[in-house]
Amino acid sequence: MSAWLLVHPPLLGPAVLQPLAGELRRRGSGVVVPDLRATVRTAPGWPQRWVAAAAATGSAEVVVGFSGAGIVLPAVAAAVGARRVVWLDAVLPTGAWPEEIRALTVPLVRAGRIADWTSWWGPNAMTGLLPDERVRAAVLAEGHELPADFYDVAVPVPAEWPDDDVRYVHLSASYDAEAAVARARGWMVVGDGTGAHLDVANEPGRVADLLG
Repeated sequence: MSAWLLVHPPLLGPAVLQPLAGELRRRGSGVVVPDLRATVRTAPGWPQRWVAAAAATGSAEVVVGFSGAGIVLPAVAAAVGARRVVWLDAVLPTGAWPEEIRALTVPLVRAGRIADWTSWWGPNAMTGLLPDERVRAAVLAEGHELPADFYDVAVPVPAEWPDDDVRYVHLSASYDAEAAVARARGWMVVGDGTGAHLDVANEPGRVADLLG
């Protein structure tokens, strides 16, 4: 059994989580960070393909879903037999994507595909978002485009999943609403939301501390 399974969001590849994986390994944990990008090349059925590909890496004690990976995290946790589930500045599992995400991507569609996330913020934005040149290059190299109908696909939440030990790690103000809902659900919420979403890559030591 791997101690940790780190799940990247559909908009990015696994490179964004590699600094955190490295930090956890330095602390003595086994970590798996699968590349799930192939499962989202087409929209219909992507949640099922995503879960199957994540589960193919084997069982895991702790599952961490970053950003958009949070919407499908219960199904992944159930599939790998996790004992603890962590939402890391992530979308909550409600069965459908938040309307603001759908609205944001509509003008970004070209030729039936949503533009690569790394291009959303302008030509030089990634330098500021990911100052480490090696990390930035790795993330940019994994840039990919989702199908235009990706956010139209429902993401079922299983009736039963490992919800006895659940944590929400709140990094940025962009996820204030999700953190508030998690707290209202009785989940443990750590972090104050005053940092940045990509602290997951820029400050892996601090984020690892928050994971507990």
